[in-house]
Amino acid sequence: MPDLLFTLHCATRDTELLVDAIRAVSPTPIHVRGEAVRGRDFGDAGTAERVSGELKRSTLELIVSADAVPDLLRTVKDARRDLPVRWRTTPLLDHGRIA
Repeated sequence: MPDLLFTLHCATRDTELLVDAIRAVSPTPIHVRGEAVRGRDFGDAGTAERVSGELKRSTLELIVSADAVPDLLRTVKDARRDLPVRWRTTPLLDHGRIA
């Protein structure tokens, strides 16, 4: 079974909390990137974001095996975050490290 790219999109204020929670259950490096999201789906937005129409989000990415996903999802669900988190997995055809 191929490795997966496990991606989370969370509120900026929940980033460090989620990174710490994931690090407690997975040794995999977590890549974090800040993003501004614009759109009309405000179900995940805080009050100020609804007014401005721009959601401040972080994307967390890590490469995991498929059997690690349920534990990661449970960890994210149980974390004491402020706003909802969106997630997805993407199969990786290949990956590696060039030294």
